[in-house]
Amino acid sequence: MSLDVALQNAVSGLRATQAQIQVVSGNIANAQTPGYSEETLPQTSDAATTGGSGVLTGEVQRVTDTGLQAALLNQTTASSGAATIDSYQQQIQNLIGQVGSGNTIADSFNTFTTAMQAAATTPQDPVAQLGAVNAGQQLATKLNDMSSGIQTLRQTADSQIATDVATLNSSLDTIGQLNTQISKLQALNQPTATLEDQRDQAVAQVAQLIGIQSYTRPDGTMVVMTSQGRTLVDGSNVRQFGFIQAGTVTAATPLSALTLDGTDVTAATTTGEVGALLQLRDTQLPNVTAQINQFTNTLFNQTATANLQTTNSGLGATNDANHFFANVDIGAGLDNAATIQVNPDLLTNPALLENGALGPDSTITASMLQNLQAAAAFSAGGGLPATVTPLSSYIGQVIGNAATTAAAATSNAQDQSAVLNQMQSQYSSATGVNLDSELSTLVVYQNAYSASARVISTIQTMFDALMNA
Repeated sequence: MSLDVALQNAVSGLRATQAQIQVVSGNIANAQTPGYSEETLPQTSDAATTGGSGVLTGEVQRVTDTGLQAALLNQTTASSGAATIDSYQQQIQNLIGQVGSGNTIADSFNTFTTAMQAAATTPQDPVAQLGAVNAGQQLATKLNDMSSGIQTLRQTADSQIATDVATLNSSLDTIGQLNTQISKLQALNQPTATLEDQRDQAVAQVAQLIGIQSYTRPDGTMVVMTSQGRTLVDGSNVRQFGFIQAGTVTAATPLSALTLDGTDVTAATTTGEVGALLQLRDTQLPNVTAQINQFTNTLFNQTATANLQTTNSGLGATNDANHFFANVDIGAGLDNAATIQVNPDLLTNPALLENGALGPDSTITASMLQNLQAAAAFSAGGGLPATVTPLSSYIGQVIGNAATTAAAATSNAQDQSAVLNQMQSQYSSATGVNLDSELSTLVVYQNAYSASARVISTIQTMFDALMNA
């Protein structure tokens, strides 16, 4: 082998080793960078070198595992949706009140029936009459507050959907832009590992919000689709989601659908944070409203007697004369918990609980108390079956259902999070940076660099010797 060939081989080795050191150093520097994948630099022998074999390096590549990545994206979607459901279910339970807290709707109802019992026992006692009216107003206020709280949660969910849709569209745009850059660089045989990492992070952001699937074309571009197969990104072509945020939300407020390029995809979007928020806004929270209104409507009907001399309040569509409560529209049955209140006549004159049309009447309060404690028919609604049971039992079912649902949501969220953490650890082990391994590799390449440098130095000495001979 001539000294020229030997020098060429040594220089190629020096350059290759220097490039490898740069890659390893980059891995070490980015070991804690979120979304960073380990990078490698392939190298091969250069047999074309006359009389020897040099070293050729390729383009920087990143370590990937498409199977693990797809599973991780699916689990990200599941965990995000479960966490969202759990967060809202805990708030629903707090609104209704936890059993034993003393602050549930059942506690307010029991306080009311106790006050009515006192008024029935001592019908001529003005203090007992006022106590019954005040307890009724506190119960009505509790129902008002619950209704308001439920609609506030729906409004919060609606607002978060709008924020998520903006994030979703931005992430999809990012994927499309990175597709263009990656495709151009790949065509020029330039490294694309950093851009691919950035694209993976954008894809992960999308997966947190909705369920997706994806694959990469030979030109390096990625195709992203919904779980149902609707294309979101194909090369540089990006489809956009649409959503219009509502202002103040009531039970009657028409809320926006989620669209994809103008097509309604609300019903098809069931996973991820957006899917969970849609489910909460359109199903789970309205179910609670329906349950509370079953209770409200029955409470209104059970606290009425022809001997009670209250007049029509004019507050609601239902004629509420001879009713303890007012401002309830049984005919519409939309969100009566939002409007129910004690009849204004009783607020002005609690003595009406004892003063009948023909004079003192001790049966007025006793009759309403009996109805409050009697079994009543409840229609199926809000996820609860039709039943015939006292008001106290029905509201107990509402509270129990909320507690059971909240507990199940927490358990599911914890399970999904545990699986996600395990899969993230597995994916990181497969594609992330192992500092011990990288440091060991760095030492190997540093020694190789020194060896190539010594060869070059030796060849230089030999050249000098020949020149001086």
